[in-house]
Amino acid sequence: MEDIIFKIFIFCMFIILGVLIFGLLKWIFQQIKLFNKHIDLKIKLLIIFPISALIIIPWLLIQTLILNGYTELIIAIMIGSVGSHYIFGNEEKN
Repeated sequence: MEDIIFKIFIFCMFIILGVLIFGLLKWIFQQIKLFNKHIDLKIKLLIIFPISALIIIPWLLIQTLILNGYTELIIAIMIGSVGSHYIFGNEEKN
């Protein structure tokens, strides 16, 4: 019984991790748009760092979880990301 409760707790924590990752990736995407709109070429070159973070963070997470056999945790992260998009998406429109 304690093992099942622990697994449910871990699943819920990964849903929260998905929410946090979605917020971080959304902030990085805003920075990419800001760098891209800037006139100065030196500032536009700084777009490399947010793009690399936008690609590397999900790739490392998915690769690590798949290699260790935790595919259900990938589903939990996706549920958290999609849920946070619908929950916090209305706040930005207002």
